[in-house]
Amino acid sequence: MSIREAHSGQEGPDFRTFIAIWLGQAVSMVGSRVSRLALGIWLFQRTGAVTDFAMVALCDALPVLLLLPFTGVVADRYDRRRVMLWADSAAALCTLGMAGLLWSGQFQSWHLYLAVVAGASASALQSPAWNAAISQLVPPARLSRAVGLVQVSEGMTDILAPTLAGGLLAVGGMMAALVFDFSTFLIGMGLLLLRRFPAVPRAQTAEERPGPVWREAMRGWEYVAARRGLVGLLALASLVTMTLCAMEVLVPPMLLAHASPTVMGMVMSVAGVGALCGSVVMSTWGGPRRKMDGVLGAGALMGLALMGAGLGGSVGVMAVAGWVAMFCMPVVWSCSHAVWQLQIPAELQGRAFGLRRMVGEGTAVTVFFGAGPLVDRVLEPLLAPGGALADSAGGVFGVARSQGVGLLLFLLGLLLLTVMVVVRAQPGLYRIEDGVLRDNPIHATGVGG
Repeated sequence: MSIREAHSGQEGPDFRTFIAIWLGQAVSMVGSRVSRLALGIWLFQRTGAVTDFAMVALCDALPVLLLLPFTGVVADRYDRRRVMLWADSAAALCTLGMAGLLWSGQFQSWHLYLAVVAGASASALQSPAWNAAISQLVPPARLSRAVGLVQVSEGMTDILAPTLAGGLLAVGGMMAALVFDFSTFLIGMGLLLLRRFPAVPRAQTAEERPGPVWREAMRGWEYVAARRGLVGLLALASLVTMTLCAMEVLVPPMLLAHASPTVMGMVMSVAGVGALCGSVVMSTWGGPRRKMDGVLGAGALMGLALMGAGLGGSVGVMAVAGWVAMFCMPVVWSCSHAVWQLQIPAELQGRAFGLRRMVGEGTAVTVFFGAGPLVDRVLEPLLAPGGALADSAGGVFGVARSQGVGLLLFLLGLLLLTVMVVVRAQPGLYRIEDGVLRDNPIHATGVGG
């Protein structure tokens, strides 16, 4: 049975069901982000230590990196709707526990770290199940639009959560933020309970019983590793993730070196609006017929925007470059996601998407830890007056403070643009979609498919 046939059964995908589940998950995401921001503010108000934010980030990232290979197995082995309900229920219980500690006056800083670890663990369980469920709920022709809608909800969360967190803290303190979070969990879980997912076609093999968890986890790695196109697509996604994370780390200090925090916030908001606009476009348009055209075209435009940001330096140029780069981001993710879902058998998608997110998280952690020292200890001294590049690159980027950031942004943009152009000239990866329906039956079970 082909992927197209599997999606055309009498109990096949229903876009209305996807919309209902997406709406519940979007509301729940806002609540989770609001409570996470409120917890961070609560901690900083009591300790005043920036290091605590790094600890919170570490507690948020490590469970995801460690658990995703195994939670992907869970998403493939069990009903994904139930897995999502388990994850949401665990996160809701965690929120109730924090509310109880706060109500009793016993909430302390170390409780916050435990809460972040528990929430991240629930997210590691929920994420592969939700990503893999999209192809169950949505016909192949609408996959890009569905992913665009998911990114719309993420963009709206980035815009709404900070304002809601600040407002709730001002009105009712931490308890108000936790009650809001729990209420959004109830909405998400309620919509999940009211809907049913189409069945996932399972492989018909001699071995009906699943093997050890570690062996099942490796099947996702093996399936991807055996297909050069998927490995290349994963590498492209990692490169885009690296550039986006570098922007997140580098752009604020570059702006603060020449402008006020208010101006910096305005520029970042413009970039956020760009991401939201791109998500809306993808949710209505769906992307080009050949999805790799969307990946490579938007990726190349993102590279040009980064190069412009590195060369520009002015607030106006940074705002335009940020808007363009973030507009391109949903196009890249939506098109890449559609190709990924059509290439991966349904029974392996939980593990495959767990692998993809784990690689992305690892890339993000590497950039967060490495970008700052690279700029401060290498590029800034090279561009400082009397530095090795002061008379060459310094004539283009300048020798003032933060010009090392501009140089790194330019180099990352040039790398991204070059890679996209080279991949377009290589038929192996560019034409990965040509073999989706012919070469990858949905019941493929082994590494060789």
